[in-house]
Amino acid sequence: MRVRPRGEVSRRRVKVALFGGGAAVLAVVVVAVVMGAPWHSGRKAANALSHSGRKAAEAPRASCNSPATRSSNLTLSFDAEPADCEWSSIQPGFTCANGSVNQSAPAKSPSAAFARDDSPGNVRDGKYSARVALNPGDHAIYSCQKEAVMAIKGGLGEGEGSESWWGWSWKLPVGWRGTNSWGMLFEFTTYAPLWPSYGMLNFDAAETNSLRLGLHTGLTPSPGSSSYDSAYQKWVTLLGPAAPRPMVYGKWLDFYMHAVWRSRTSGVLEIWYRVDGEQRFTKLYSDVPGGGALIQVPPHPTLLYNTRNGAPGENGKPGLAIEGGFYRGNTPWTNEYWWDGMRRRPSEAALLAGFPSPAGSPGAANHPYQPAAGS
Repeated sequence: MRVRPRGEVSRRRVKVALFGGGAAVLAVVVVAVVMGAPWHSGRKAANALSHSGRKAAEAPRASCNSPATRSSNLTLSFDAEPADCEWSSIQPGFTCANGSVNQSAPAKSPSAAFARDDSPGNVRDGKYSARVALNPGDHAIYSCQKEAVMAIKGGLGEGEGSESWWGWSWKLPVGWRGTNSWGMLFEFTTYAPLWPSYGMLNFDAAETNSLRLGLHTGLTPSPGSSSYDSAYQKWVTLLGPAAPRPMVYGKWLDFYMHAVWRSRTSGVLEIWYRVDGEQRFTKLYSDVPGGGALIQVPPHPTLLYNTRNGAPGENGKPGLAIEGGFYRGNTPWTNEYWWDGMRRRPSEAALLAGFPSPAGSPGAANHPYQPAAGS
């Protein structure tokens, strides 16, 4: 696994403080900065659109306070009102002055970092997608050497022994340039003051023709160590020249994931995908023996822990969070892509029911999107 700069730990501490507890004064400052610019919900559609091949547009929620947002039916879309209210915070990138991040000066508004888009072909779920844009100079909140725009959701209620099903869609444009470093689209991560590390499970699009999965699980050092290595750390190319299937640009890619989070023993991590227009999902990755995935790996831990604090979610400790958008080392060009339909559901069937059906697919009314193991 590529080792990221030591400064990554500082990034985690600042960001994860937003969901890990109320003790950090800095977290209050950051929330005030990034949540202070509400999105405008009255964006006019240029045309009366008929998005062929996706389910009918859903009306934006009136509020983010419904019980569903706190249950296994968690939705992290950009259709709600206001648009960012389903997230714990939005970090839109910050300016730098004299080599230091100016945390009171966002480089742009949250609605520019995660812009609602309802243009033809750029919506996969509901009424809007988010067009994620990271420009040169949109610095991470902790370093002038790194750039990031992040939508962060803490308090997922997931940790040691829990099980969940997640689905989402990405569309990276034709001509995607990648980065000069790493290129994180989103990750599941932990509360860094208790588990110092550079992430746990992340999806990376730094290379111009590949999508990779980064794993950082099992036993990790306790706070104060000079090392952030874990017992199990690995990069796996999910799509690309080194994978069974190529990476596809300019089309929606739908993914869903099944996880059972375990740190000291093997957990469950299975990932399915399909390209817009395909009727069936392909099981892409599995660590379950006999899982029948295109990328079949030996069983491995899916969560990290250390000897001082145990594992996330144990004994009242903070559980997992998710953060998505784009994160890279400083790069002299803009990275922009579309993200839609991020959600958690209690079962595979419930998750599959939320994906759109392709136009003209035979038997669409009978739910054609059953997973196809290894097909």
